[in-house]
Amino acid sequence: MDSSKTPPFVHLHVRTEYSMLDGLNRIPKLVAYAKELGMTSLAISDHGVMYGMYEFWKVCKDAEIKPIIGCEIYVSPTGRDLREEVDGIRYYHLLLLAKNFTGYHNLIKLVSRAHTEGFYYKPRADVELLKGYSEGIICTTACPAGPLGRHILRDEPAKAEEWLKILHEIYKDDFYLELQRHGYEGSDDLSNIDPKLYDEEQYNFMRDQVKINLHIIKLAKKYKIPLVATTDAHYLTADEETTQEVLFAIKDGKKIDDPDRRRAYKHTYIKSADEMARIYSDLPEVLKNTQKVADKVEIYNIKYDRVQPKYGGVPVGTTSKEMLQKLTYEGAEKLYKDVTPEIKERIDFELGVIHDKGYDDYFLVVMDIMNWARNQKIIVGARGSVGGSVVAYCLGIINIEPIKWELYFERFLNPERPSPPDIDMDIQDSRRDEVLKYVEEKYGKENFCGIITFGKLKTRAAIRDVARVMNIDLSIADTLSKMVEINFGKPKPISWMMEHSAEFKNLIESDVKLKTMADIVSRVEGMCRHVSTHASGYLITPNPVTDYIPVQLESGDSNKVITQLEMGPLEYLDLMKFDFLGLQNLSIIDYTIKLVKSRHNEDIDIYNIPYDDPAVYKLFQDGNTTAIFQFESAGMKRYLKDLKPETLEDLCFMAAAYRPGPMQFIPGYIECKHGKKDPEYLVPELEPILKNTYGYIIYQEQVIRIAVDIAGYTM
Repeated sequence: MDSSKTPPFVHLHVRTEYSMLDGLNRIPKLVAYAKELGMTSLAISDHGVMYGMYEFWKVCKDAEIKPIIGCEIYVSPTGRDLREEVDGIRYYHLLLLAKNFTGYHNLIKLVSRAHTEGFYYKPRADVELLKGYSEGIICTTACPAGPLGRHILRDEPAKAEEWLKILHEIYKDDFYLELQRHGYEGSDDLSNIDPKLYDEEQYNFMRDQVKINLHIIKLAKKYKIPLVATTDAHYLTADEETTQEVLFAIKDGKKIDDPDRRRAYKHTYIKSADEMARIYSDLPEVLKNTQKVADKVEIYNIKYDRVQPKYGGVPVGTTSKEMLQKLTYEGAEKLYKDVTPEIKERIDFELGVIHDKGYDDYFLVVMDIMNWARNQKIIVGARGSVGGSVVAYCLGIINIEPIKWELYFERFLNPERPSPPDIDMDIQDSRRDEVLKYVEEKYGKENFCGIITFGKLKTRAAIRDVARVMNIDLSIADTLSKMVEINFGKPKPISWMMEHSAEFKNLIESDVKLKTMADIVSRVEGMCRHVSTHASGYLITPNPVTDYIPVQLESGDSNKVITQLEMGPLEYLDLMKFDFLGLQNLSIIDYTIKLVKSRHNEDIDIYNIPYDDPAVYKLFQDGNTTAIFQFESAGMKRYLKDLKPETLEDLCFMAAAYRPGPMQFIPGYIECKHGKKDPEYLVPELEPILKNTYGYIIYQEQVIRIAVDIAGYTM
């Protein structure tokens, strides 16, 4: 066919890896392939979820392809609150595409409520939700599992027509009837096709498509509703069909030779416009209509301007900036007694950076949570680079005085770095739920939710799973799996192993079946396979979370609401995450304090304890540190006995140095401390920076000082 005469075509019905072991398309490859095919628009329509919306939008934007954000939703045959089948039907499929920013937000609302209100095997919307969130939405009738397709196949044309009228009334000129042809082309006539050339399941599926298409074409003429063609693309190219069948088997716990396994959706790949023109040579308008749909879709930005909760304690007529400054200086007066010019300069600098970056409310909210917890006698603390903030110290967020310990604010929040502040709130795990309940009540249940994470099909697991599905000896699979190298917690891809491990490569190439397994593993490793919940991350927003992003319920029977986007996308979209870490050690400390009180009638204030108690250092010197966080390993105990720590500086050194890399400096530090070796400095200018650690670079603050004082960098 002359490509210059090929009707334009846009893929409107596309599944990605975010359909969880159903779709095979990885978004970067998907978009790159669409670009290669000369396409200028592309849709995403994962089943019932919007997990991939941010990645898809960004990758399309970078590739200068118009992103069409959509979802193939599930629709209840009646009300979404009815948790039972209706005449043998649990749900239908329906394809929804966001036409503009309003439609995008309506899709978020609809998908979220389908999860939180209509879950029955799948997250289901109903006609009420379709009507309520119809503005800015384009609707097509989807695949054979759509409301029209199902009833046509069940020989219930009246019900099919009833659904058409309902959907047409809701979406009006943005409603389209969808055609699909998988395995045949030119017309919906199979009389010239030899059934013997197809397996029985595939041929029957083709007959079903013909039955649906012929009826839908009649309805389109009767109601003057435009038709569109789709491929219901589950994978990228035709050669990935077997891989999708393996994915199904992994998901369903089947083997590739099980007679009752799910078969791959044949021919559901990203076809070129030329291929689609051949398939629909009798109906070129159904391709042109896909371009008309794409032309309706506006280009819009899904990134927000800073989304963070508002601190509720700001008096009328006062700004968050003024409130933060007031509370900071009140805290400084109590903690420092004498607020010197140096301290004031530091505070004013930090407050300026915090305000310029728009984080006044963030600091106030964290302060509010920490202060409430302490008032309830819940042991809390904060860890990480926030230890360098004098403002955080004055607000009671941290207990460490940063100036004395030479901790730098710029490591935490840098005026030249765009990353947001990240304060990890440590909470005794026995009472963490009380803190979460307080936040929910204070800032609003709908404004507070957990954060999703995606479990990946990593190389080692992929080898075992694919081998099981393909009936490969599991002992061989186990051997190959164990050979996969792990680097900083990340397994090497199978292609790297084939290139860098002769033993691995030879074993793979010793058997044709193993070669096939390796090829499939290379296609599926790293794919999303399931969802879980981040252990500590939560989102707090000024308005309902669904004003910004989609949510769902946590897996299982939980009523906990979580986002449909991971932390990376949330940060890019400028939503603020809060970390609530439950620590068992803090619960042990709380129990110990109560035990001391009950046995000795002595109150211990852990926030005000001496740092020079010889008895405490004797415990460390003797290696009696079982159950002391970061000091309980056998190797650490040996070094403590050699070091004989006498100061908090010694303990800080050990806590920082006992890890891969700086661990090599521990013996030298011990020798210097005991006078068996003199400290060495590469240049004299390093001595004031490294004196406390006898010339060894251990702390990030030391690296920063070297970069600034010696290399001439700015903070």
